[in-house]
Amino acid sequence: MKTSTKRIVKWFIFAVSSLVVIALAIGGYIYSLIPKPLGPIPELQEELFRPTLSSHGGKFAYQNATDLAADIRNKKVSSVEVVQDVIGYIKQNNYKYNALVWLFEEKALAEAKKADSLLALGIVMGDLHGVPMTVKEQFFVENAYCTLNAKMVGGFKPEKDQALITQLRKAGAIIIGTTNVPYMLMDYQTYGEIYPPASNPYDTTRTPGGSTGGGAAALAAGFVPLELGGDMGGSVRAPAAYCGLYGLKTTEKALDLWDADFPGYDFDKKYSSLAVAGPLARTPEDIELIWKVLKETPNQFSTHISYLYDSSKTLDQYKIAYTDHLKIGGKLFPSNRDIRQNIETLISRLEGLGTQTTDTIPATFDDQFVLFMALMGCMNTSGQPWLMRQLIMQGFKEFDDGSIDLSRSFDLATSLDQGKWQDMEALRKKTIQTWDSFFDSYDFLITPVMPTEAIKKCPRGTPIPLDGSTVGYWQAGSFSLMVNATGHPAITIPLGLNKQGLPISVQIVGKYYSEPQLIRLAKQLEEITPGFIRPANSML
Repeated sequence: MKTSTKRIVKWFIFAVSSLVVIALAIGGYIYSLIPKPLGPIPELQEELFRPTLSSHGGKFAYQNATDLAADIRNKKVSSVEVVQDVIGYIKQNNYKYNALVWLFEEKALAEAKKADSLLALGIVMGDLHGVPMTVKEQFFVENAYCTLNAKMVGGFKPEKDQALITQLRKAGAIIIGTTNVPYMLMDYQTYGEIYPPASNPYDTTRTPGGSTGGGAAALAAGFVPLELGGDMGGSVRAPAAYCGLYGLKTTEKALDLWDADFPGYDFDKKYSSLAVAGPLARTPEDIELIWKVLKETPNQFSTHISYLYDSSKTLDQYKIAYTDHLKIGGKLFPSNRDIRQNIETLISRLEGLGTQTTDTIPATFDDQFVLFMALMGCMNTSGQPWLMRQLIMQGFKEFDDGSIDLSRSFDLATSLDQGKWQDMEALRKKTIQTWDSFFDSYDFLITPVMPTEAIKKCPRGTPIPLDGSTVGYWQAGSFSLMVNATGHPAITIPLGLNKQGLPISVQIVGKYYSEPQLIRLAKQLEEITPGFIRPANSML
């Protein structure tokens, strides 16, 4: 072989080798940017997802937390007796709804025994002493799987409780298990990669909602009296509405949801204010009971919160605004006939009792879907490398079904330069100020939670039927997510059942830190609304 030919071959091999090395380096770098599973996918507790031969009467099914707590303190019943009964009832019936995904039987019984022992010594831990409850499978519970129903998270087990769980235990609550969630908490149904989908106890062909869907199903099925959920775009209020419950979305940053981060999935907390913790229950009294415990949790965002409260107002002294529809991009997004009629009935009853009501909304009401989408994109992409931002935003673009121009939202979310972020923050502050001014004139705002009753289980993104037409799958959450965009508190109120036996609900929005007023109003409305109604097929 001639020298020149050898030289060419040599250089060719060198060039190819160099390209291979460079490609491997680039590939390795790209691979390093992609989140890895935090542990092997766990084996499920099969007893939760299949029928059992054991029978259990469910003596304490559908009992509320307020009464249970009083009976335990007064030694009418032991915490062990309650917890054993609840666990047995869950084992017997959970497979019908896939509400719970993990059951902490041994630990819960040990904690119940401790609660009874302390009570025998005259020691009451707190308002929830000995009361069983569940928490959404997004909260860090010591040595319990937290997967977010995603294989990419895998079998992650936190080494300690996060602050909200610690606070619940401090008050005597017994965490008996965690509840089903959708994949990465991002859906109005409860589907995922690890657990079977959750079903609605009122109709198992329908979803209990998301992302606190399993918790809502557990309450509606009578398993437990309390659930701790999280709400980033209606994730407490929508499941509460679908399952006929009370669900409280708390004021932005009032309860710190982000004192614990998944390793490798950190993000800048300045973008995190959309998501808040909030309780679900079957009565407003139980909402109040657990909220008073939760609000004492140490908070990195605020060392002291002055909750507004005027205990003197009666229904005839309120000024309440309401609406049954909204517009996005100039297009009408109504609620269905059943919801509109129930809102009309509620308003008529309030007016009959002397409440001043006005069909009106804050000036920015119809623009907040686009604002929310931009904020959510920023929240989930901030702190991530460029590649990961693009991958994440591909998922967010599923929200765009062509009915609304979301290009501005996506542009803001993917281009996190300082100028655009400042522009968006300025827009958000202006929106919040508009709402604050609105609540200078009105005590509350009543709106739908979702535009329809609980929907049939369907592939994500399927248009939702509404009075002979349809509404976009993701746009269906607009009534609830707009409140996350401003950070105001809101509570879901059940108004009864439609002809199909499905719950119909509204949300009531208040000013910042008005949780006490919202809970008080919910208790006042108990006198003129049905409240929680058991599913017709409930076993009791």
